[in-house]
Amino acid sequence: MSRRQLLLLLCALLFILNFSFSQESSSDSVATWDPKIDDTIFPAVILSTSSLQGMKSDVIGDPHSVVGIVIKPHVPNARVHVEVRVDGLSESSSYDATLGEVNQQYTVAPTVRFDTRKLVALEQPVPTTVVFSVKVNGADLGQKTKQVQVRAVNDVPFLVTDSQGHAKDVSPLFAAFVNENSPVIEEILKEALQWNSVKNFSGYQGSAADVEMQVFAVWNVLQRHQVKYSSITTASGFSDTIHSQTVRFVDDTWRMNQANCVDGSVLFASVLYKIGIFPVLVKLPSHMFVGYYTDGKSYGTLQNLQFLETTLVGAGHQPTLMKNVGFNPLLHPVRGSQSYSQFVQAVNYGNQEFEKEVLPALQKRVAGYLLIDVRRARQAGITSISH
Repeated sequence: MSRRQLLLLLCALLFILNFSFSQESSSDSVATWDPKIDDTIFPAVILSTSSLQGMKSDVIGDPHSVVGIVIKPHVPNARVHVEVRVDGLSESSSYDATLGEVNQQYTVAPTVRFDTRKLVALEQPVPTTVVFSVKVNGADLGQKTKQVQVRAVNDVPFLVTDSQGHAKDVSPLFAAFVNENSPVIEEILKEALQWNSVKNFSGYQGSAADVEMQVFAVWNVLQRHQVKYSSITTASGFSDTIHSQTVRFVDDTWRMNQANCVDGSVLFASVLYKIGIFPVLVKLPSHMFVGYYTDGKSYGTLQNLQFLETTLVGAGHQPTLMKNVGFNPLLHPVRGSQSYSQFVQAVNYGNQEFEKEVLPALQKRVAGYLLIDVRRARQAGITSISH
């Protein structure tokens, strides 16, 4: 290679390097940005909170989105275009905004177009990559990627600790597994009528005694179905900052004849909410049971609340006398049955749990204790997850 050719090559390289540097400097002079996303994505949160109401947020775009960017524009009225894609789980999703202030930090989050069928089908955790692309005033600021873990759909977070060490109780998300529209609920109600434990399900149209018998009818069906207590609660992944546990869908509880304390509580709550009886999930630091109003007029207070320890459905000796025979006022009365006796024991146990431990803790605002009102959760926008 001659000296002239070498000089021409060096000039060409300098031009290319200078052009690249100029482009990078130009991009940096427009804005700086970084991805904003947690290391863990919970499908249960995505599927149940898209309609959540009353959120105060400084996010530009979708305040419920789990994927976004933090950006600081260096020019006034910067026109930003953000695109994100969660590999294997979403289509490319974008959002456009104008950022008015110079050197002001903004959070911009598109509504991610998740494939909800894939999220519901996740029975175990999977890793994936989130791809971020940003343009400002037409200048391409490039792509960035982030590796995240996507949890199984049954994992429900209930306590989140922020970077300052402050813990936030998010256990109302358990209401997402109360599914009053599951086909299993109609099956349970149909079976209860066949056993003649009640003549109909009328919610609060009758007396408090009528409400009690409707709840017993559900209890009796679950006993006849041989639903057993199962202590499985371990989530599909681990996090230092997000505490979670696994919760079965109501149809899985029915199909597998197994229920931990949360599984049994959300199943009972699903049936009660369907028939017009207002349920509450009673959350303790390491336990849950269900409550219900015996009088619809008392809803929203602590009056006329009855409680039920759902884990006792499958505990101890199960009723055997005439277990495959329907109730009859003369030959097999409801209140004289083993099943009803055990139901009363479970109610008494639940009432004692509430009076001795839960109520004092609620009055003192002890962390980990909460009444999750299913009706209010629906009104707030926590929807049930269809499975």
